[in-house]
Amino acid sequence: MAEPAPRWRPLRMTGWFDPAVLTRTAAMLLTANVFGRHSDKRLIEALAGEPQDIFEYRDEAGDFWLDYVADIGDGWNSTHAIAQGIATPELHGTQRGGVLVIGGDAIYPYPSRSAYEHHTVEPYREAFARHEHRPDVFAIPGNHDWLDSLIAFTRLFCHPQPGFAGCRTRQTRSYFALALPHDWWLLGVDLQLGADFDERQLQYFRGVASHMSPAARVILCVPEPQWVYAHLYPAYEEYTTRTLEFFRNDVIGRPVPLTLTGDLHFYMRHTSSKGEHKVISGGGGAFLHPTHRPALKELKDARDTFSEQACYPPKRTARALAWGNLLFPFVNPKACVLPGVVYALSAWFASSRLVPSDLDTLSATFRAATSAAMRDPVCGLWLLLVVSCIVFFTDTHSRLYRNIGGAAHAIAHLSVSLVLAWLAARFTTDVLGLGYGERLQLAIAGLLVFISGGFVGGCVLGLYLLVSINLFGRHNTEAFSSLRVQDYKQWLRLRIDTSGALTAWAFAIDRVPRRWRASADGTPEPDDARATPPRVVDSFSVPK
Repeated sequence: MAEPAPRWRPLRMTGWFDPAVLTRTAAMLLTANVFGRHSDKRLIEALAGEPQDIFEYRDEAGDFWLDYVADIGDGWNSTHAIAQGIATPELHGTQRGGVLVIGGDAIYPYPSRSAYEHHTVEPYREAFARHEHRPDVFAIPGNHDWLDSLIAFTRLFCHPQPGFAGCRTRQTRSYFALALPHDWWLLGVDLQLGADFDERQLQYFRGVASHMSPAARVILCVPEPQWVYAHLYPAYEEYTTRTLEFFRNDVIGRPVPLTLTGDLHFYMRHTSSKGEHKVISGGGGAFLHPTHRPALKELKDARDTFSEQACYPPKRTARALAWGNLLFPFVNPKACVLPGVVYALSAWFASSRLVPSDLDTLSATFRAATSAAMRDPVCGLWLLLVVSCIVFFTDTHSRLYRNIGGAAHAIAHLSVSLVLAWLAARFTTDVLGLGYGERLQLAIAGLLVFISGGFVGGCVLGLYLLVSINLFGRHNTEAFSSLRVQDYKQWLRLRIDTSGALTAWAFAIDRVPRRWRASADGTPEPDDARATPPRVVDSFSVPK
């Protein structure tokens, strides 16, 4: 009997340095920042519909189980592997949740109706169908969901039909409140468009707070770890931290024993001396972020100091993975087009101002090219443009570090491009016997610089990212998005037991399956002997 034909479409991890992805993401980000602030989708939805309810789960009998996952919808292997784990009826003594909360960034690289369908819904639909699992699904948007001003996100999560992957969706806004058993509350807030609240959202949560008893305990879901970003970028500390302080003190008026977030694609838990937990659980399927740099052993807010209790993957693993940037051109071949173009244009501008005697030695070529850049406005402007773009790319809050590091990075690229241009010129004139400045010589030399420059420029960029992350703790996103790591994925499972105590387990998959086969019912099942099953990497409790 022939095997059933697969009905799914496995997709690779996003190539974040591919020119097409970079261009479209930049365009959508620019549009969202310029126009999104003046047409806030949250206000439009609030004005167009009925007020959102509080969603009741207080009468659930026995232990109440809930799954939390964030940063999903990238490659098929990672996204589907996590969905399979969430749908599995029993894991290490835990039960799958009757509610699934998606904590932000449900799509990569950019949102659209078809992107959500193929990158996010399809892997979850197949996993839930295989295990006959249909939880209620709630979601808050992350920055990638906001790139189209929340249009596709609202269509998927904020309408009862068609639901998410065959599951019921109940929310009508990009934020929600769940009333859970034993006076627990889960609040999902939307802080996009400048990390701030809209007025209708504040009114909603003030109304929710009025229904809470004095003993109510809150699980707060936010789209990004502001306590980490305040540490990374001190200039934004006051602005970023005061948003959550305002919500906690002035809107709901009570402490928050557990805060959950994603946005950084790993697992990390910080705990205060008062027993409050801040958990980053962003390993739902997107590329891995580093856990080793920058150091986050202790984080402070206005009330207490939070110390790191657990992280996944281990820091030594992340440090070792960072060395993969030395293979940047092989992992990101399409990304080599940009340095190839820059190197070829740099060589063209420089060679058009040189004469054959300037090519006698490499040092003579350097002197002649430097003089041409100082004398010729076109060469000078091109040089300033390249340096400025690379300095702008530099990830740091320090202006001095940005200028020095960015300039060093730019000089490395320009120097290498000139070396390649000199080698190409000598090869075409000395070996091929072409006259310097002839059309054929210029065309062949330019092609050689483009091809070699793409590869060598990728190597220079990879080396820069490696040094930046492992020595200086910068470029954590760029240095790991370039690696497109699909392993080391995780999600969080919560239980409120009959006594009212909350326990959480962080499940992780060290190696996700690379191959899948169609089962008897047509759903995908792993076909990879090297794949590893889900395991518990951390657990903690919040007493009654």
